[in-house]
Amino acid sequence: MAMANNKTQCFTCNKEKITYPCKGCSKEFCLMDLTEHQRILSDELNLITNEYNEFKQRINEQKQNPQNDLLIQQLDEWEANLIEIIQQKAQQCRKIAMGCLPTFFNDIEKKFNDLSEQIKQIHQENEFNEINLNYLRNQLIEIIQ
Repeated sequence: MAMANNKTQCFTCNKEKITYPCKGCSKEFCLMDLTEHQRILSDELNLITNEYNEFKQRINEQKQNPQNDLLIQQLDEWEANLIEIIQQKAQQCRKIAMGCLPTFFNDIEKKFNDLSEQIKQIHQENEFNEINLNYLRNQLIEIIQ
């Protein structure tokens, strides 16, 4: 009686041997190649485990030190940029104000001198009434404002 042929082709070495199925990839392997296939899968699992552990460590580090977080760094940069822009605009406004101040003070001084002359004239003539006083008071208020 002849022995039954229970050999099939191994996926890796392509030889007719007794093979064992891998349910994960649905391929048939001889015992040596099945062992190697299992080692390769084990190496892949180790790589995944290492990547997971590295990621977990990064997350834990960020939880402990949120200053290193990218979002916080971006907010810090945004804040610094806005402060710089505000400082530049403030400096521009100062230059404009400094350019306008001499004219402003000259105008006030002219109005002040005119009012001073009117007050002197009223004192010299010693003729005034409520209308004159209200006029002088309104002129002074206008200069002050």
